[in-house]
Amino acid sequence: MITISPRRTARFLIFVVLGLALASILGQFNQYFLPDYFLRDTLIRLFDLNQEGNIPTMYSALALLLCSVLLAIIAYVEKVARKPYVPYWGALSIIFLFFSLDEAIALHERAINPLNSFLDDGGFSYLSWVIPAVIFVFLCLLAFGRFLNYLPGKTKRIFLVAGTLFVASSIGMKLLGLYYLSLYGQEDVSYAMIATVEEFIEMVSIVFFIYALLSYLSSHEKEVKVSISKEDRIFSQGKAVRSDNRL
Repeated sequence: MITISPRRTARFLIFVVLGLALASILGQFNQYFLPDYFLRDTLIRLFDLNQEGNIPTMYSALALLLCSVLLAIIAYVEKVARKPYVPYWGALSIIFLFFSLDEAIALHERAINPLNSFLDDGGFSYLSWVIPAVIFVFLCLLAFGRFLNYLPGKTKRIFLVAGTLFVASSIGMKLLGLYYLSLYGQEDVSYAMIATVEEFIEMVSIVFFIYALLSYLSSHEKEVKVSISKEDRIFSQGKAVRSDNRL
């Protein structure tokens, strides 16, 4: 029997996020204030929150994938219970699956290259990611407004907190960081700290969202219990004995 506590899960994930952020900050400190040493750049890149294809990226992709899986489970449970707004849960599951893929292989960075080239001519290349993001957020608010009001009070509040943190970091902090980048370049400790704070807030917002989903799944229970059982027959001392194996 696997017992999943929303609070303990969120607490564990927060410690993981704090550890990744601390490792990234220590790496930036090494890069800008300490002399070079063996494998320094490799270790820095391995934990840099502003890099792709490293440990923080893998964590973020898995966390977003977990959101997608939890949303799919909720959609199935709600469908069985014949509750409304089942397609909205399913749509959110697909959206977070895309977010996970995007985090893993940086889809949006490739998709916005044409827009980036266009805006670069006008001196506003730092807006290339922000413009599609603002449009996407506006469309989501229109599409999921009624669904959000349908949710229980606690779930709705945590959704709003998680969404606000995510938008503030992915758009607000991203805009600040890219504007700073356009003025002073990337090789600057201030830009590295802005990027680190941005990614840290994003990861914290996903932890809040995971907690909200687990809490919704648990409903009135204190814990979410996942049981996988298999019944078979074991022959012992010439007698058939039923065995119930649980994971």
